[in-house]
Amino acid sequence: MSKLIIIYGTGSHNTERMAVAIEEGARAEGVETVMKNVNDANKDELAHADAIAIGSPNYNNAMMPTVRKFLDDLRDIDLSGKVGLAFGSYGWGFEATQGINNILKSYGIEMIQDLCIKRMPGEEELELSRRVGSLLACKIKN
Repeated sequence: MSKLIIIYGTGSHNTERMAVAIEEGARAEGVETVMKNVNDANKDELAHADAIAIGSPNYNNAMMPTVRKFLDDLRDIDLSGKVGLAFGSYGWGFEATQGINNILKSYGIEMIQDLCIKRMPGEEELELSRRVGSLLACKIKN
């Protein structure tokens, strides 16, 4: 069975809400999922995933420091050939998702378009997150 790992950092739970919706969309497609807050994540789990979604809100015009540290710690794992998604909530800019995207690309991950939602996601934005989760699942199932 195809497997998606979702790792997220969150401050006011906006990015966490997105992560939950991404997971719902992927599970609806029959993909196994594991979702963890970055503080509870284990980098070794990513080696056995077909897809990786990493999320962070913008935090002082960058990703959260805990997300950045987690990404830096992935350097010694072969992630090439996996599919990736950068996602997060923002207030003014896309620095967090752009940074996540660039780092994951540098590890050989094939990235789909970033998912960025301004501030707290409403039902429309959560449905978009579910569709992105479904898209990601379909990409690794085929």
